Amino acid sequence: MNKYDLTVLVKKAEGVEAKIEKLVQALEGKLGKFTEMGKKQLAYPIAKTREATFLNWVVEMPAESVVQLEKKLTIDREVLRHLCLRVR
Repeated sequence: MNKYDLTVLVKKAEGVEAKIEKLVQALEGKLGKFTEMGKKQLAYPIAKTREATFLNWVVEMPAESVVQLEKKLTIDREVLRHLCLRVR
């Protein structure tokens, strides 16, 4: 299992945090440190939204599960953007 840094931009953090944590656990991942970086103004509008809440997790999961996680985050309408990077 590899460690990943998962950052997600959402309109509202309520409910999304638990939803993503359930998703990671369903894909055989382990959740590490969680940080809510707060609400920040975006450089350009995304889906007609000028502000977003930044959420960050350190996640440990198999490489095959990361592809599934990214597909599910892309489909989710509450998630404006996401970035999953491998931590060495």
